[in-house]
Amino acid sequence: MARKKSTYRSAIYKKSSAAWHVTRDFVAQYAWWEIYLLFIGFISFTAVAVILILPLGSGPALTRESGPMPAAGSPQFISTLSDTLGIPVEKAPAIELFNNGDAFLKPVLADIDAAQRSINFMDYVWTDGTFSDVILAHLEQKLRVGVQVRVMLDAYGGISAPSEKFARFKALGGKVSVFHSLAPLPWTMARDHKRNHRRAIVIDGTTGYTGGVGIDDNWLGNARNDREFRDVMFRVKGSMAGYLQGAFAELWASTTGELLVGDRFYPTPVPNTEPSLTYLPLASAPSPDLFKMETFMLLSMLGAQHEIDIVTPYFLPDDSIRRMLINKAKAGVIVRLLVPDEHNDEASVRYASHYSYEDLLRSGVRIYEFQRTFNHSKLLIVDGVWSVIGSANMDNRSRKLNDEIVFGIADANFAHTLEATFASDLGRAQEIKLGSWEKRGIWQRLREVVAQALVQQY
Repeated sequence: MARKKSTYRSAIYKKSSAAWHVTRDFVAQYAWWEIYLLFIGFISFTAVAVILILPLGSGPALTRESGPMPAAGSPQFISTLSDTLGIPVEKAPAIELFNNGDAFLKPVLADIDAAQRSINFMDYVWTDGTFSDVILAHLEQKLRVGVQVRVMLDAYGGISAPSEKFARFKALGGKVSVFHSLAPLPWTMARDHKRNHRRAIVIDGTTGYTGGVGIDDNWLGNARNDREFRDVMFRVKGSMAGYLQGAFAELWASTTGELLVGDRFYPTPVPNTEPSLTYLPLASAPSPDLFKMETFMLLSMLGAQHEIDIVTPYFLPDDSIRRMLINKAKAGVIVRLLVPDEHNDEASVRYASHYSYEDLLRSGVRIYEFQRTFNHSKLLIVDGVWSVIGSANMDNRSRKLNDEIVFGIADANFAHTLEATFASDLGRAQEIKLGSWEKRGIWQRLREVVAQALVQQY
């Protein structure tokens, strides 16, 4: 036995010695300063990776109100959001809603064709195809008659944008900017994982569009099959169009250095004689200390007295939102959540969202999965009087990592329009019941845990 141990130790020593010689020979090929830089690079890369994945510096949970939140839609509720977040209370004409790409495409092309001075077009997803060709053809036509046209792409969302076709667009005088790069450089990684997710299409500074539609052929059609996404877009006028213009101009200046000012982009307001609605605008940007989007969404739902309806393609609540929804449901508020089924462009995100379902279902939250195609809509409706629309999802990226634009709207008529849209979508959804959900298998549960571990980047 002693001889076997000695032989084993000898083998280990020889392997260790061989490894040492290989390491020594490798190190000998480089100068000391080269080894030092390699070491610093490794430490920097590891630190950035840890910061991106782990929930460091995310701040405390935001569910400890100092007092009761005023009822949603009330003057006190609106002033609370305005004062807490430092955003103005505004008025604007009625908003138009368009369900799916077929309904959205016709009016946006008509507005582009009617443009006299400027078109600023910002979207997250831009992919080569029929949708892209149609939009670019109409934009190029306006360039030929002297209208200034700018397009802002995100480096990640626009990775499949048609470079040759955009080269033609630029040759005609169009301007294109790309938000952040995808270069895996240590000194840019901490910045470049933050994306521009804003949707802001503005014509002459007077008409704007926002919502969830991307420039991709999946958004064409009317959600009739799994090749046609379900989504909504909104057409806004007056000061709401001005805020969309500002959301575009802010990021355009940060990427190009060009400041968009003057009547071409911000014309003198025309007195509004139409019925107006009250709203709060929020253009959010990532900050390690200020999570305005998270606070805005949380306060919106904290004001619920009767009902909360959420439609989101990616449901990844943090502890604050999860606990708030559970507490609201236990207090008798009807909480309904509509999310995609397996028709989802991010399977890992779906598994991560499942991680919180059991606790939510036990508290009385009702969860529905939209059937037959991917539902990319983003809606929040509270008590039939307050609603939130725009580009933000209910995930960590929209709350803390992406540039987003949303509007909180205090208008019962508009909320009722959204409620009708929500009810129609529920007709195409299947409810998840607690009893069947508790019976899901160990493999499903394991996938939820693994996906949840990476939730910081979803």
